[in-house]
Amino acid sequence: MLVIAHMGMPDYGDFLDICAEHPDVHLDTTMAFTDFTQATSPFPRERMDDLVALGDRVLFGSDFPNIPYPYEHAVDAVRRLGLGEDWERKVLHDNAARLFGIR
Repeated sequence: MLVIAHMGMPDYGDFLDICAEHPDVHLDTTMAFTDFTQATSPFPRERMDDLVALGDRVLFGSDFPNIPYPYEHAVDAVRRLGLGEDWERKVLHDNAARLFGIR
Protein backbone atom coordinates (compact mmCIF):
# COMPACT_ATOMS: atom_id res chain seq x y z
CA MET A 1 0.00 0.00 0.00
CA LEU A 2 1.16 3.50 -0.84
CA VAL A 3 -0.50 6.82 -0.02
CA ILE A 4 0.72 9.71 -2.15
CA ALA A 5 0.56 12.98 -0.25
CA HIS A 6 -0.86 16.19 -1.63
CA MET A 7 -2.49 14.36 -4.58
CA GLY A 8 1.01 14.33 -6.08
CA MET A 9 0.91 18.07 -6.74
CA PRO A 10 1.89 19.72 -8.92
CA ASP A 11 1.91 16.59 -11.08
CA TYR A 12 -1.70 15.65 -10.34
CA GLY A 13 -2.30 13.97 -13.68
CA ASP A 14 0.74 11.70 -13.45
CA PHE A 15 -0.27 10.55 -9.98
CA LEU A 16 -3.91 10.05 -10.94
CA ASP A 17 -2.61 7.79 -13.72
CA ILE A 18 -0.36 5.87 -11.31
CA CYS A 19 -3.26 5.43 -8.91
CA ALA A 20 -5.52 4.19 -11.72
CA GLU A 21 -2.90 1.63 -12.80
CA HIS A 22 -2.05 0.30 -9.34
CA PRO A 23 -4.90 -0.77 -7.02
CA ASP A 24 -2.79 -0.43 -3.84
CA VAL A 25 -1.98 3.23 -4.50
CA HIS A 26 -4.03 5.95 -2.80
CA LEU A 27 -3.96 9.75 -2.89
CA ASP A 28 -4.42 12.15 0.00
CA THR A 29 -5.96 15.60 -0.28
CA THR A 30 -3.54 17.49 1.97
CA MET A 31 -3.51 21.11 0.72
CA ALA A 32 -5.13 20.10 -2.59
CA PHE A 33 -8.22 22.05 -3.65
CA THR A 34 -7.65 24.80 -1.04
CA ASP A 35 -7.54 28.45 -2.08
CA PHE A 36 -3.91 28.56 -0.95
CA THR A 37 -2.85 25.84 -3.38
CA GLN A 38 -5.29 26.59 -6.18
CA ALA A 39 -3.58 29.99 -6.55
CA THR A 40 -0.24 28.43 -7.51
CA SER A 41 -0.89 24.77 -8.35
CA PRO A 42 -4.51 24.29 -9.36
CA PHE A 43 -6.03 20.87 -9.79
CA PRO A 44 -6.69 20.32 -13.52
CA ARG A 45 -10.44 20.55 -14.05
CA GLU A 46 -10.16 18.20 -17.03
CA ARG A 47 -9.18 15.43 -14.59
CA MET A 48 -12.31 15.68 -12.41
CA ASP A 49 -13.76 12.50 -13.95
CA ASP A 50 -10.61 10.63 -12.90
CA LEU A 51 -10.97 12.02 -9.40
CA VAL A 52 -14.52 10.71 -9.27
CA ALA A 53 -13.51 7.31 -10.67
CA LEU A 54 -10.79 6.96 -8.03
CA GLY A 55 -13.09 8.06 -5.21
CA ASP A 56 -12.50 4.83 -3.28
CA ARG A 57 -8.78 5.60 -3.10
CA VAL A 58 -8.74 9.28 -2.18
CA LEU A 59 -8.18 10.04 1.51
CA PHE A 60 -8.70 13.31 3.31
CA GLY A 61 -5.44 14.78 4.55
CA SER A 62 -4.81 18.04 6.35
CA ASP A 63 -1.26 18.41 7.81
CA PHE A 64 -3.02 20.20 10.68
CA PRO A 65 -1.79 22.30 12.46
CA ASN A 66 1.02 23.01 9.98
CA ILE A 67 -1.15 24.63 7.32
CA PRO A 68 -1.57 28.27 6.25
CA TYR A 69 -5.38 28.23 6.53
CA PRO A 70 -8.01 27.00 9.02
CA TYR A 71 -8.59 23.24 9.24
CA GLU A 72 -12.23 23.73 8.25
CA HIS A 73 -11.11 25.24 4.93
CA ALA A 74 -9.51 21.92 3.96
CA VAL A 75 -12.82 20.13 4.58
CA ASP A 76 -14.76 22.83 2.75
CA ALA A 77 -12.35 22.62 -0.20
CA VAL A 78 -13.18 18.93 -0.63
CA ARG A 79 -16.91 19.55 -0.25
CA ARG A 80 -17.03 22.46 -2.69
CA LEU A 81 -15.78 20.20 -5.47
CA GLY A 82 -19.44 19.21 -5.68
CA LEU A 83 -18.80 15.53 -6.31
CA GLY A 84 -21.72 14.37 -4.18
CA GLU A 85 -22.32 13.28 -0.62
CA ASP A 86 -21.28 9.66 -1.25
CA TRP A 87 -17.92 10.74 -2.69
CA GLU A 88 -17.40 13.21 0.16
CA ARG A 89 -18.23 10.60 2.82
CA LYS A 90 -15.72 8.18 1.29
CA VAL A 91 -12.98 10.80 1.08
CA LEU A 92 -13.61 12.44 4.44
CA HIS A 93 -14.06 9.21 6.41
CA ASP A 94 -14.86 5.83 4.90
CA ASN A 95 -11.76 5.29 2.75
CA ALA A 96 -9.29 5.88 5.59
CA ALA A 97 -11.39 3.85 8.03
CA ARG A 98 -11.40 0.93 5.58
CA LEU A 99 -7.72 1.25 4.69
CA PHE A 100 -6.61 1.32 8.32
CA GLY A 101 -9.16 -1.18 9.61
CA ILE A 102 -11.03 1.30 11.79
CA ARG A 103 -14.71 0.67 12.48
